[in-house]
Amino acid sequence: MMKVYKLGRVGDLLSTTFFHACARLDMFGLILVEPEDTYISLGYFDNTQEILDLQRVKSLGIPVIRREIGGGTVLLAPGQVFYQLVIPKSLTPFKVEEAYRKFSQPVMETYRRLGIEVEYRPINDIVVKNSQRKISGQGAGDIHKAFVFVGNILLRFNTGLMAEVLNVPDKDFVKKVLDENLTWVEREKGKAPDFWEVADILEFEFKKLLPLETCQETPEEALELANKLKEEFTSEDVLFEETGRRHRLIKMREGIFVRNKHLEVNGKKVSLSMIVEGQTVKLCKLNGLDLENLEREIVGLKYDQEAIKNMLEKKSLSFLFPLFWD
Repeated sequence: MMKVYKLGRVGDLLSTTFFHACARLDMFGLILVEPEDTYISLGYFDNTQEILDLQRVKSLGIPVIRREIGGGTVLLAPGQVFYQLVIPKSLTPFKVEEAYRKFSQPVMETYRRLGIEVEYRPINDIVVKNSQRKISGQGAGDIHKAFVFVGNILLRFNTGLMAEVLNVPDKDFVKKVLDENLTWVEREKGKAPDFWEVADILEFEFKKLLPLETCQETPEEALELANKLKEEFTSEDVLFEETGRRHRLIKMREGIFVRNKHLEVNGKKVSLSMIVEGQTVKLCKLNGLDLENLEREIVGLKYDQEAIKNMLEKKSLSFLFPLFWD
């Protein structure tokens, strides 16, 4: 029988380090937790310098941690209830998407019991059915002998702060895109429940899927290891480890991406704000040069290296290629 650990609201980055500790110690079960602190959690493959505006993050005094599983960069804060499933790999479907689909079911039922109709958007998003706004992002991966699946019930979310910490020149544009593509319980219903109400529903729904029993005490061994892991996961060696991945686009939700870059041209700053839906450019804004015709021709174009390159060459604007693709 696996355990359910309802930690409540905790600080000191424990809402990320504790599930890692449980995985390393073979303490299988479901962890339900709300962050007391505001901090940034990078996905395993995220490139810190590409994703984050490190100067702004430092000025805001926001800690940064890198986790050992995938998913995108997340801004954690009070008002988010995290579910963290740490289970033997033998209980997990072989295909990753099947695992996401299976373990998303209790989460979707939780949202429905909160009065919000949602649906699964492959591979790792849950969206509100009528608006298609993302209301939960999820990540998964193997740690030690465990398969780990994590995500959140968003009771509240600060899109302005999220835009502030991202490495983009036009933060107002990114906030607008976030507002259009993300949502949370309070926004949908006008009010939000507390942690314990949400945690009780999540526990009930996950127990339909897995053999879980409630544990009243938090294991000291896991807490001790979690504190040690905090030092490791926030160290410069881990945060700035080369991942081998490039992030040309920042994911807002499944299928919607933003590119927000600037380029120095003859001492003049030219900036690009672009939305890509699927593989197609849906919006393009260029500032710093009079290029309205180019903006119109880029919209509708496939976001592809050769397509972008050919378009710019035809316009004798090859020098702008790094703005669109680097």
